[in-house]
Amino acid sequence: MSYILGVDGGGTKTVIRITDFKGLTVSEYITGAGNYKSVGIKSAEINIINGILSAIKQINAESENIFFSSSCFGLSGLDSEQDGEIFKKMIFNNEIKKYIDPKKIIICNDSRIGLAAGSDSKNAIMIICGTGSNCFGINEEGQEAKANGWDYILGDEGSAYELGIKALRSVMRAFDGRGRKTLLSETILRDLNLNNITDLIEWCYNMPFSSERFAALTKTVCKTAELGDKVSIKLLSEEVKEALASISIVVKKLKLTDREFDIVYVGSVFRCEKYFRKVLTDKLKEKFPKIIFVPLNDKPVSGAIKMALKNL
Repeated sequence: MSYILGVDGGGTKTVIRITDFKGLTVSEYITGAGNYKSVGIKSAEINIINGILSAIKQINAESENIFFSSSCFGLSGLDSEQDGEIFKKMIFNNEIKKYIDPKKIIICNDSRIGLAAGSDSKNAIMIICGTGSNCFGINEEGQEAKANGWDYILGDEGSAYELGIKALRSVMRAFDGRGRKTLLSETILRDLNLNNITDLIEWCYNMPFSSERFAALTKTVCKTAELGDKVSIKLLSEEVKEALASISIVVKKLKLTDREFDIVYVGSVFRCEKYFRKVLTDKLKEKFPKIIFVPLNDKPVSGAIKMALKNL
């Protein structure tokens, strides 16, 4: 039987959805990160392969009779031609390539499927502030533009990872006396079940690296900001500026400054309502009076399904 496949491979998790030709979900499976820059090529490949195979098993049909007439992979970390080649090798492996039509497949950055999930407007921009950060937009002339999204070494400003790293450094600065005292010194230890500041050394360096671990500290920073901690509020303000800078450059590239355009928010940092989401929204309204805020009411993977259906 023929189906549609959508994959949202993020820095924290990968969501696989299989639908019929009307876009109705017949199977969905969530597994680990699909961004090889976050967890390594082997781990990302295993997560994507096992995720698709697990989603296939959920369908009440013999697996050898299942085929994806069209598929779309939206992948965090796909930022260059070289990244594209790496992901193609991961996707067209012996275990899952037999299910996929190579002539009807889209492999793109996850920002594209996020935008497709959130807006049908011809002028639209999506900003991701999750484990990683990215900004992508299109205009009615068909032009595309992006900013940031270079992952945790080259550029992830505005992300949960960046916020987590800055929070830890603020704690160490306060511990040394180089920086301002902060409630983060207490809240981070409590949330990580650590006894003292020096335990952070082992937590950071003696465990396998995962940007997700550091990104998870965003919840602590947000909570501590709401307690009135000025260091936490300042950290969130800095990431607002970064997100605003990314959006502004995409608006400029697409010549949308004086036009109506949708903006779609994606990512865990936006759960910090008071000191991140609201502050960014107010600044965007002031800078771009014709901006239209569109809530993302469905998972980004729905954008992958939408793109795959259009590609039929």
